[in-house]
Amino acid sequence: MQNTTDNIYVLVFLAMGGTFLLVISFILFSIRNQNKLLKQRQQFQQAQIAHQKELLKAVIESQEAERKRIGQDLHDDVGTTVSGLRLMIEMFRPSGGEDKHHQDFKESCKNIIDKIVKDVRNISHNLSPTTLRYYGLAAAINEHCTIINQSGKLEIGLANSAEKQLEQLPLTTSTALYRVLEELLNNTIKHSGASKANIQLDIAANNLQIIYADNGKGLTADTETVKKGMGMQNIESRLLNINAAYMLDPYAGKGFRITIDCPVA
Repeated sequence: MQNTTDNIYVLVFLAMGGTFLLVISFILFSIRNQNKLLKQRQQFQQAQIAHQKELLKAVIESQEAERKRIGQDLHDDVGTTVSGLRLMIEMFRPSGGEDKHHQDFKESCKNIIDKIVKDVRNISHNLSPTTLRYYGLAAAINEHCTIINQSGKLEIGLANSAEKQLEQLPLTTSTALYRVLEELLNNTIKHSGASKANIQLDIAANNLQIIYADNGKGLTADTETVKKGMGMQNIESRLLNINAAYMLDPYAGKGFRITIDCPVA
């Protein structure tokens, strides 16, 4: 009788041990499957992000190629034709001889044509800045700021402490940062009512740091709403394409300020 009881206890303990091992095995199997699914999901998300970045890169490269083509057409075709027209007006001589009326008319036409040539040159430069391709980002930013300062639309201060690092940037990165600054300056001129803007370029923690600020009215919307605007979406897309990050400081009613960090190593 005692042996039978002992055997029953042994069987019960064995059954409990087997059940415990089965439960542990099931838990471990579930955890393993969950980890595997999580890893697969992360890989899928990373693949999606990489695919989106490739598409974004292709779109931006296509836009830049089209900008370059249009800019060259404007400079070569329109600019040359208008310059030829100016020469024809300069050479024109009325059969009865020139009087003050004809001279004033010629001068007026030449002044208008000179303005058209200047405008075409500026538009061509904005579409495809040759300075950026041949002399680098620092020279292109300086040239663009000089043009705006001369126009009287905005007073821009530029401080560059990263000259060497800017020279080493790939053209893709330089173009993206130039377009971002161009977009920021356009927004300042069109919407902020600012009289001054400042651009500071420096190196911080192996990153190229760009701080852009103006003394305009700022934006009253919250940061998330601002990021949904078309201008900020363009900026965000270009920065994402070069693995750069940005931060908007609180600025409602106190001007605008953005800090951009771009890896250079």
